[in-house]
Amino acid sequence: MQALGRSSHCLGASSSSIRYATSTKTNAHTQRCRTDVLCRLRNYVNLAQNSMPTLGALPTAEIVPERERLPQTPRRLLHSFAAPRYSRYSASTIMTSYCKELHLKDYDIIGFDLDGTLLRYDLTNMSALIYEVLKRYLVENKGYSATLLELPMDLDFLQKGLFLDGPRGNILKLSSEAQILRATHGTRQLSDQEIVAIYGPERQWAITTSFYKDPLSTWNGAASEQMRSLLDYFDTPSALVFAQAVDVVDKQSGSQPEEYEVWRDLQAGLMHIFSRDHFSNDTSLYFKGMREDTPKYVLCTDSCVLDWLSALRKSGKKLFLLTGSNIDFANLTATQALGKDWREYFDFVVTYAKKPGFFTIQRPFLQVDVRELKELANTELPQDAGVLKPGEIYSQGNWHQLHAALAKLLNKETAQAKALYFGDNIIQDVYTPVKHRDFDAVAIAEELLMEEKNYPYFAELDSQLWGSYFAIGCQPTLWSNFISNFAQICVPSMKELALLKPAQRIVCTNPYGFSPKLPKELEAVNPTSCWQGGTGSGQ
Repeated sequence: MQALGRSSHCLGASSSSIRYATSTKTNAHTQRCRTDVLCRLRNYVNLAQNSMPTLGALPTAEIVPERERLPQTPRRLLHSFAAPRYSRYSASTIMTSYCKELHLKDYDIIGFDLDGTLLRYDLTNMSALIYEVLKRYLVENKGYSATLLELPMDLDFLQKGLFLDGPRGNILKLSSEAQILRATHGTRQLSDQEIVAIYGPERQWAITTSFYKDPLSTWNGAASEQMRSLLDYFDTPSALVFAQAVDVVDKQSGSQPEEYEVWRDLQAGLMHIFSRDHFSNDTSLYFKGMREDTPKYVLCTDSCVLDWLSALRKSGKKLFLLTGSNIDFANLTATQALGKDWREYFDFVVTYAKKPGFFTIQRPFLQVDVRELKELANTELPQDAGVLKPGEIYSQGNWHQLHAALAKLLNKETAQAKALYFGDNIIQDVYTPVKHRDFDAVAIAEELLMEEKNYPYFAELDSQLWGSYFAIGCQPTLWSNFISNFAQICVPSMKELALLKPAQRIVCTNPYGFSPKLPKELEAVNPTSCWQGGTGSGQ
């Protein structure tokens, strides 16, 4: 759950797809490398010289038997837009011309997000709950017309990873370089000509371009009051509520206002329904619904995942759970998904972690009353590794101190205790720890499960309006780019890894790092046929 306080190349086969006008591209633009992903594709020959021997092309990700650790390889460029680099744990970041891999043996410490990672939600029921609660908030608390309540829930409008342009009342889907691939005003899809008229021939908005360059620069402050990135499934219903509210405002006024207030009102609604202060007093209808029928919304985690967690601890790994949920909500959902003894799987549990700030700010830990399930006021702990006790639950805090405490359990220096984190929020769980704290991350993308025959939430994730989460035509999305550049690998769920033994190595046979296979939408990405212009290194 996000920290709510932060204040002519075809893009698709259908007639509604947005097309680029090649005349809008400048010579300078076409002469540079189009994306970090493409830079890596074009330079794999050079990368392979510093890698292990090529394993050869395989149809899917292959599990390679345990073998001796390969010699330390020279550090190469990867994890940054301006000056990409690998994380310091280069033994686990070896790439060849066709593979990207993960070997858990390389790590001493393994951390996990909770929502969307160790537990999954019934997306049908949860999306409907959030959608209805937000609409009611706008009508009852912000004075919107009751006609908003009568509008149907259009599942095709939902997609993770969209951006709200609050002042204009628009919703945007971005390419790997933050160009606007598709957009709507309210629920109405904008034409190619309208996008260019609003955002210019480069099809970019300055705020989302800043997000592309440095997501944390837009997390708080003025940018957060104008733009919202919808990073997880708690967010996706808000796009439709936002769009329908814009439609209602337009209909009532007879024209488009100079600046919309819908996003500010919706932001207040999100803060209201997700506020930890409203968990137990029925003020939040979202929390009320979750408490009254938790199994309706929270899926039971497969037993193989729980067995895998136990096996990791038995192998000597130190495990921690790090969630943005407050202790009461975390206990509710974790008990449903992992069982009443869920705390026993981890050496440390941190709730209300306020990611991504947990990784970048020296915020103190606070103690938690596990009986009353609440954070204890005025219990800030000193910034010392020794004050954190294994088996306890803490609130807020910072990575520097937790890392030191975990290293102490391992009898290692902090710099020698290698860490890996699993999470579904690409910015909070993948980009930030890798970019700003120099340890590795595995991305969870449930969209990969759509290729399974009996996946039950296809309607919630398969949008004809927005196209694939990963690519439209030959253009990768912003999120494919972030995953490729910052994640060790990307898997559809924790079960994908739990079916393996901790000592097994996962080798991907695609440069993006998707396992067990590349999404079919990215198979069409070809740097020679889809992008014109430069073939330089992009340095």
